[in-house]
Amino acid sequence: MKTDQPVTILFHPLEKMVTVPAGTLILDAINRAGIRFSAVCGGKGLCGKCRIILNSGEYTEDFRDHTISLPAEERDKGYRLACGTRVHSDAEITIPVESRIENPQILLAGEWLNSGCAPSVSSCELEVISTGNGTIFGPSIRCMGDTGTRPAIHPDLLPEIRTRTGRLTAVMTSSAGETEVIAVHDGSAGRYYGIALDLGTTTVAGILADITTGEMIATASALNRQITYGEELISRIAHGKKEKGLFELQSAALASINEVISSLLATGNIRSEEVYDICVGGNTVMCYLLAGYDPGPLEYTDTLINRKPIVLRAGIAGIQSHSRAYVWCLPAVSRFVGGDAIGDILASGLTSTEEISLLIDLGTNGEIILGNGSWLVSPSCASGPAFEGSGLSSGMRGMMGAVDHVRIDPETGEISYTVIGGGKPAGICGSGVIDAAAAMAAAGILDFSGKLVSGTPGVREGRDGPEFLLVSRDKTATARDICITYGDMAYLMDTKAAILGAISVLCNKYRVRPADIRHLYLAGAFGSFSSIDQLISFGLLPELPATEVHMIGNGSLAGAYAALLSSKTRSDAEKIAAMMGYIDLLVDTEFIDEYWAALRIPGKEELFPAYYAKIRGEQKVYDTGI
Repeated sequence: MKTDQPVTILFHPLEKMVTVPAGTLILDAINRAGIRFSAVCGGKGLCGKCRIILNSGEYTEDFRDHTISLPAEERDKGYRLACGTRVHSDAEITIPVESRIENPQILLAGEWLNSGCAPSVSSCELEVISTGNGTIFGPSIRCMGDTGTRPAIHPDLLPEIRTRTGRLTAVMTSSAGETEVIAVHDGSAGRYYGIALDLGTTTVAGILADITTGEMIATASALNRQITYGEELISRIAHGKKEKGLFELQSAALASINEVISSLLATGNIRSEEVYDICVGGNTVMCYLLAGYDPGPLEYTDTLINRKPIVLRAGIAGIQSHSRAYVWCLPAVSRFVGGDAIGDILASGLTSTEEISLLIDLGTNGEIILGNGSWLVSPSCASGPAFEGSGLSSGMRGMMGAVDHVRIDPETGEISYTVIGGGKPAGICGSGVIDAAAAMAAAGILDFSGKLVSGTPGVREGRDGPEFLLVSRDKTATARDICITYGDMAYLMDTKAAILGAISVLCNKYRVRPADIRHLYLAGAFGSFSSIDQLISFGLLPELPATEVHMIGNGSLAGAYAALLSSKTRSDAEKIAAMMGYIDLLVDTEFIDEYWAALRIPGKEELFPAYYAKIRGEQKVYDTGI
């Protein structure tokens, strides 16, 4: 077969067309077409999520055995895996509903922080100081009305200033450290604007704000186009090490950011030249990729991370805004504790009290932080996509068609559930999975180790072992059963044990009992839509008898918004990053014991005393110190 001539692929039902060389992987063609597509494992042929239906065209398959991911009945209907199928002629391909990524349920805001505006960008009336003959060599300017401060001038402005005399209005920024003039106007500078962004592994969310008043003008979100290179951070790092991989990931991040910015500007009727500041919250890997840094070192446990913020020039980076504006990224602590975690802390306000707090943000990457205003500590916790739902056999993100809550009557075994947006479900998201697991355990469908109990209602033998039928195919949007499989539960138990084990390690090392924790902050959509009782019942969290629960929404975006409006908040962010203790669980000898102890539902007795007391017919009285 010839591999040097172009072929055209038409993707249904999106009606998108792309021309690629013959022999191109369908997954690469989907990426080139700009289609948002599910590829959890990053194209390794492991997850089986990148299903397509090949309607017509010549093709070959790289993988010898697709039956691990695709049953025979699906292959008979034309289903193939996009990551292992190459087209050699013009083709028509259907992207089925379960493989498309659209309409995500994104929590843009919790309680937004706006304690007054003192941003890094400001305006000032200037006086240009010229030589006696009227010629300015490297013009000198000073701010009127102060003691004679002379800010630096961006070199691109020198020719423009040389043609002017008298007083001007300048827009200045201190985002990069020293004060710098980045724009000049003959009249008043008027209002000027900034953008706060959460550069998440899965989604990008943004706020357009008037940074002269703090007014929030518009919000917008989009999916991170890096998704098709893998859902997990490790997959992104691996792709970034390939030839052109870093460029592809950086380009995808920039395209996603600019998509959000374009939406913000259109809603606010603002020109990009009027945006003078951008603040970004994101995990360490995302910020590395945005800046074009080699992510390879982040694979290693001994990699030291610079705890200073990454600062980029927007025009050089290719971000839609005033070309001389700066992009200021919230600082990171370690390879898996990034600026998004710092944003969570800023949004929670937990450093304003000496009462002990626990902050948890579970998404594609998990953040767990313990401490107060005097000390903070966080472990590495790459939780994977289990709590995004997409890492499970019937899993999907929290978007239209996802089962988000589940109840099972322990007496009758009757199942009830809710679906985001209503209608027939297409899969199950993170909050739904936790609800289901907790309900299954309470109904005796799961044993204490998280294994499915044969013979209990709903449990049957599947292709890969026992599975629990949650929704039958006649009631789903995909005409496929929605199940929780043996493999799903093994993955979920592994993730649950890692999180509970991490919390236990923190408590042990810092001599903190769960009963001493006064505040629990849950960030992100998972925390906001999950039931606290179910999280404790399943054993993701210990019993917290004296704890007040706070939902802070998208803490990364809230923290970036706060830093956009306040240079003091930026300083606070740097202090928090500098003071935070870090525990790498991969090399911590105590963690493995806590992990194994957490591989049961709910967990060890020290963390769940009331549960075990109830089993013994006793009543637990907590010593909370109150």
